[in-house]
Amino acid sequence: MSSTAPVGHAGRGVADTVPGEDGVLAHPVLSPDDTRKARVSGTHRVLAPAETLRRIEPLLPVVGITRLADVTWLDDIGIPVHQAIRPGSRTISVSQGKGLTHELARISAAMESIESWHAERLDPGEVTATVADMERSCGYRVRDLPLEPRHHLWPGVELEWTAARRLDDGADTFLPTELLRLDGRVRDTWMPPLFVQNSNGLAAGNSVAEAALHGLYEVIERDCLARAGTGTSPALDLTTVDGPAREPLELMEAAEVEVRVEVLPSPTGLACFLATIWSEEFPVLFAGAGAHLDRDVALCRALTEAAQSRATQIAGARDDLTTGAYRRAAAGWSGPSASLPEAGGVSGVSGVTYDDIASVRNASLADDLRITVASVLAVTGRAPLVADHTRPGVGIPVVRVVCPGLGHETAFTS
Repeated sequence: MSSTAPVGHAGRGVADTVPGEDGVLAHPVLSPDDTRKARVSGTHRVLAPAETLRRIEPLLPVVGITRLADVTWLDDIGIPVHQAIRPGSRTISVSQGKGLTHELARISAAMESIESWHAERLDPGEVTATVADMERSCGYRVRDLPLEPRHHLWPGVELEWTAARRLDDGADTFLPTELLRLDGRVRDTWMPPLFVQNSNGLAAGNSVAEAALHGLYEVIERDCLARAGTGTSPALDLTTVDGPAREPLELMEAAEVEVRVEVLPSPTGLACFLATIWSEEFPVLFAGAGAHLDRDVALCRALTEAAQSRATQIAGARDDLTTGAYRRAAAGWSGPSASLPEAGGVSGVSGVTYDDIASVRNASLADDLRITVASVLAVTGRAPLVADHTRPGVGIPVVRVVCPGLGHETAFTS
């Protein structure tokens, strides 16, 4: 049954300015007002969408965003999808955003591009030291970070290290700078493979707590995807879904798009869904995932991300698209080679009902962050870590959240 009880045990959050129940002061960056939610339908934010747009739009030229484009109309689903164009990007120049409204999709696209801009321009690490030397004080094993399959990491390798903090108690630590940096430019020197370069856990927000929480949700989502592997998880009975997720489901049904939603394994206890969509008009499977304390937000994220993936492929503007989906679509039009997802269509009935999914709805992001951090700590035995990428000249909070011990799934990395 649905629940409003916390998942896991209470812990200390980075967003408090008052002593926690255990008497330990948490990180003094934010006031309680900074974590009170103003938007709780489809996403949880501390500012109304119009206010967020008012704040970020003057900064778009500063980070090189030349255009925010509405590509919703390219598909017939109707779920808002927008793109942010940043021609000078050092990774990909087209970022996607989605949401239940056009304002939210516009914010999502802009924030994704803004956070990548920050990660592309990291300063050199504050410390240069070997892995063995840093592990004595960092509180985690570097081998528990996402590594390349044929990496060259060993205790004696010397790396740059960027200052970070534990999200449970605010204690200082460090993360390898190379893990945090996103830079796809060609170099004139060979670099040994070490860490997987992706944006997992990279997030921007209206406040540090909001950014950290969004990054943490993404890391948990990728861990759930990695645990699910290639198997099939229990399907959600979509006829039992209520709340804000009904709107994207009804839009897909009206567009004759088949939907299957799987309930992914989630050791942290957070709701996590994988949505797969398919239609006769575009006979290719597209997927999206979402994890959140609030099951409504998790499901909305999974559904809108699946629609975003399809609209992105139709638009064809993103730098890292391949020709594979187009070839599969062509094969589908010439013959039934694309298979319909099993069960779980919009009107289909499956075993797991929506009320079976636990859900936590708090009034502040500080409470959400405290619960989520404690849930990760209970699974891994190690505190989630956060590196602050925020630049004073821009002023938009951007962080990278890293959870040693959680898995990662590169197929869903933006």
